[in-house]
Amino acid sequence: MRPHGPAFRALRKAHNLSLRSLQDVTGIDRRYLSRLERAEVDAIEADRADALAGALGVPTEAIAEGEPVTAEAIEVPVDLDDELKRYSPEQIAAMGWLPWSARKIKELAYAREIFAHRDGGRITLTREDVRRTSALGEITPFQGPAA
Repeated sequence: MRPHGPAFRALRKAHNLSLRSLQDVTGIDRRYLSRLERAEVDAIEADRADALAGALGVPTEAIAEGEPVTAEAIEVPVDLDDELKRYSPEQIAAMGWLPWSARKIKELAYAREIFAHRDGGRITLTREDVRRTSALGEITPFQGPAA
């Protein structure tokens, strides 16, 4: 499988991800990702292509075979099961859903100061957890004195 650098770069930029945040989400070294963008990689392994495609919400072929990038390829389909999906703190921080780094999210979760799950010792969050955590800092308008 031979990746196409400009297509990969366009996908990453469309999702507003830096190489460092993509590294955090996929676990693939950012130096390798940079070489992939510059089309200096002869072939990409299937597991790496799957990880990148999953993080960017596109078919694996868009990464592995360098298919042209279209609006349809960039759009992430809305899935009803997505509400149940668990995200790692690294993914939450990379997407900017909470105003903290992945490390801070983990610290707050271990201290039970935010809504999260401990799945086998790993911290994960659902979209509902993110919404509930965001509401913790919400300021409600004053309604006036009680009658």
